[in-house]
Amino acid sequence: MAAQPFAGVLVPVLTPFTPAGEPDAGRFVAFCRWLLDQGADGLAIFGTTSEANSMSAGERMALLDRLIAAGVPAAKLMPGAGACSVTEAATLIRHAVGHGCGGVLMLPPFYYKGMDDDGLFAFFAGVIDRVASPALRMYLYHIPPQTVLGLSLDLVGRLIKAYPATVVGLKDSSGDWNNTAA
Repeated sequence: MAAQPFAGVLVPVLTPFTPAGEPDAGRFVAFCRWLLDQGADGLAIFGTTSEANSMSAGERMALLDRLIAAGVPAAKLMPGAGACSVTEAATLIRHAVGHGCGGVLMLPPFYYKGMDDDGLFAFFAGVIDRVASPALRMYLYHIPPQTVLGLSLDLVGRLIKAYPATVVGLKDSSGDWNNTAA
């Protein structure tokens, strides 16, 4: 596995919304700055806590643009790139890589239940190959309570072997200590 660009505490960031249901970019930027000012080493944006799957890809990319324009260091950002479409996931990731984000957090295609390791490998490989950037650092997101898809140790090993400079970590939100310890 390649060297990991993150160390310390990465905070999962809430995304504030306006009363009309739109992401509130001003409050989002202010909150992210505040978290970094309080000593957070990095920010996990657009994950489960961030309501990412309640937003369009365009809304997520616009919020990332606003953070970068406001001077939030891209290297401290790990945007979630959860999407069921290889094309949409690759678009989100290309955008993050283009900004120089320290890494991306990648969900499996959560809509498709019962997918085996070969199908999951094909999905992740398809995204990585489509992004085709040596700067990509991907953290796999194992959260079966939400996705109903687990990332087996065999799958993780296959991905690391196939993409050793790209697949650099895993966020285990399984709630299963034995799985985490493995």
